[in-house]
Amino acid sequence: MEKKLITVIIPTYNRKKKLLECISSILEQTYEHIEVLVVDDASTDGTEEIFQRKTDPRLRYIRYETNRGACYARNCGAALAKGELLAFQDSDDLWHPKKLEKQYAWLLSNKADLCFCGMNRISEKGSRFYFPVHPFRAGHELEAFLAENRAGTQTMLMYRHVWERLQFDETIKRYQDWDFGIRAAKQFVLCYLPEALVESKVGEDSISARVTSYPHLRRLYDKHALLYRQYPASDAVMNRRLGKRVHAADPALAAEHFRKSFALSHSFYDLGYWTADRIRSAMKERGRKREG
Repeated sequence: MEKKLITVIIPTYNRKKKLLECISSILEQTYEHIEVLVVDDASTDGTEEIFQRKTDPRLRYIRYETNRGACYARNCGAALAKGELLAFQDSDDLWHPKKLEKQYAWLLSNKADLCFCGMNRISEKGSRFYFPVHPFRAGHELEAFLAENRAGTQTMLMYRHVWERLQFDETIKRYQDWDFGIRAAKQFVLCYLPEALVESKVGEDSISARVTSYPHLRRLYDKHALLYRQYPASDAVMNRRLGKRVHAADPALAAEHFRKSFALSHSFYDLGYWTADRIRSAMKERGRKREG
């Protein structure tokens, strides 16, 4: 098997304490024909000091002085990459030693343009779950990605031409990996390696965090509105998800999303939420009128 050069791009911002362990998990890959490109998104914690004693010739460090976000850093690194294949890692996550070896072999055997694998997501309290949550059916990639985020950037291995066609959308602040996955599934051949080869730490999914995420999720939905109309089942799932994001804070808005979901799914689950939120919304409105 011919081993092509893989460039691994790590965007980083103020992760000095975690970055070394992350880099080590890449340099210790059994697939050794790699370059590791760390793109420093204007860190202020002295990250550059790590690279003053760089010993591995496969490691490159790039820094710019204005913070521009992870997607800009990924695109910057990809543009400077020497590899025919690109992989992306987050600076506070870890890879299993055989991640690239297994993914590269799977990419070739499936004659695909992009391969993504599973990962273990670990909460601040130590609990873990496998991601992606639901099974993946070959031949239904676009429908699956529209319904649910299936691939974090740290699970992706792709040929360079995939990134050259798509690039990461630097205008969106959340769900950039989901957006990239949707666009990749629409235009390229994807394959999924159902094995957790990444360890990823995540914050707690509090109610306040879910509400805050609503505008970003809505923007993703609106960006791909034409595609969602072509896949009613995925459209229903997304409206259900949007409804749940604002269920606690805005029952009127939640009811509208559950109404749309029910119209597409005919599910009693959606009907129950729609009914409950309509009642809650009406009660809140009556309460406001009494106070006024």
